[in-house]
Amino acid sequence: MPANSLSPELSSSHDNTGARNLQTVFRKQNGFHSRRAHKKSRAGCLTCKKRRVKTNKLSRAMQLRPIQCDEERPNCQRCKARGIECGYSSESDDAGNDTKKLIASPPNATISSLAIEDITKSIQTTLSLDPDWSPYALMNKNSDHPLSTVAFQHFVKSSTDTVVVPAIRNVMRADMIRVAFTSAHLMYTILGVGMLHYNRYSPNKERSVAESYLWQHAITLYQKALSYKIRPENVDALLSTCMLMGIMTICPEKFEPTESWVLTNKPEAMNWLALQSGLKTILTLASPYLSTKVDETGDKIFKQDEAKGREGLDPLLADLCGIDEESTETTSVYYAPLSYLSRLMKLEFNGPNAAHCASFMGRLECDFLALLRERDPPALMILAYWMGHMCLLSEWQPWIEGRIRKECVAICMFLEYSSDPRILLLLRFPAEACGYKLSFL
Repeated sequence: MPANSLSPELSSSHDNTGARNLQTVFRKQNGFHSRRAHKKSRAGCLTCKKRRVKTNKLSRAMQLRPIQCDEERPNCQRCKARGIECGYSSESDDAGNDTKKLIASPPNATISSLAIEDITKSIQTTLSLDPDWSPYALMNKNSDHPLSTVAFQHFVKSSTDTVVVPAIRNVMRADMIRVAFTSAHLMYTILGVGMLHYNRYSPNKERSVAESYLWQHAITLYQKALSYKIRPENVDALLSTCMLMGIMTICPEKFEPTESWVLTNKPEAMNWLALQSGLKTILTLASPYLSTKVDETGDKIFKQDEAKGREGLDPLLADLCGIDEESTETTSVYYAPLSYLSRLMKLEFNGPNAAHCASFMGRLECDFLALLRERDPPALMILAYWMGHMCLLSEWQPWIEGRIRKECVAICMFLEYSSDPRILLLLRFPAEACGYKLSFL
């Protein structure tokens, strides 16, 4: 979830920094406190009961204490510690309703105690829908619960699992969900991401209609929300929606290289890339309400410090872009993106660094985007190098398979007939990274 993904991945110290940074845009939640274990567990999980039977047989001779279950749902603490799933018998379920929990990970203050019925009603209320009725597009032939509930469940249980940085994943499952129950545009966006993720690995016509419906309403309500002034009470929802909204454009249902703006000469087909800079704009407007920078590590990577000259830049790319020892980001439109790219490509291959690499596309300025729309070869080569690098990081950023890899192929197809030997030489890296066989090799 790009937002995950939301994949969704530096060192453990950077991991902690990422957690603090992301949490600055959310209010703190009260921690989850597990129940105190009972001396006698009559409604414990089946796993503990089985272990108790075995242990009791031994305890007669060895005087070992039987296994006690704290009866915590959906997983008791003892089973969590062993890294196994635990189950409960139907007799121990609460009578009269379905109490199957939506979350298999550690509970949080927002949704740990909500059953599916409660979740469904809360979603309907947030979306201003009749609690007992769903639009046709969200009706579910296979269940009494609407597809909005299916999308929500998939987002929390599966989509967030694609985010490889645990701290960010936990914020998405807790704080972001909490805010969503107070914001219709964020709730629609979360449901859109959940349904999109579900549909990409398991296509379904009924869910595809639901996905379109959810995104349509998410975009409409988000545009309306952006027309109002950013305030402390709406900044969380706006930032969260913006971070997740980009997933829709970079994970289309069907996309082929021949549909790229590079090969179709349709500038509007590049809007997916231009939209990625939206988060930077909102962060600038929301800065008065943020106590610290949202991404301090990223700022260090992308900070220019009035850089000048070719030091640290790939010499062939610098030559192609006309960058000399006197060049700066003020004198050359290529300077900043090439500097960012050079730093990113020197980072170690791991999840957190992959997330920083993904943020490159949201840092491109309008003048560089204009060159891309015009299919300027040096600008296309810089973008192709970034895309090729992302292809190598697909282990931590699987969303790149939706569009990025095929956009990289399209750029290779466009540039492989260039008469400039520098381009043909440089083109070998992105082509190999995205899996495209160049015609001149």
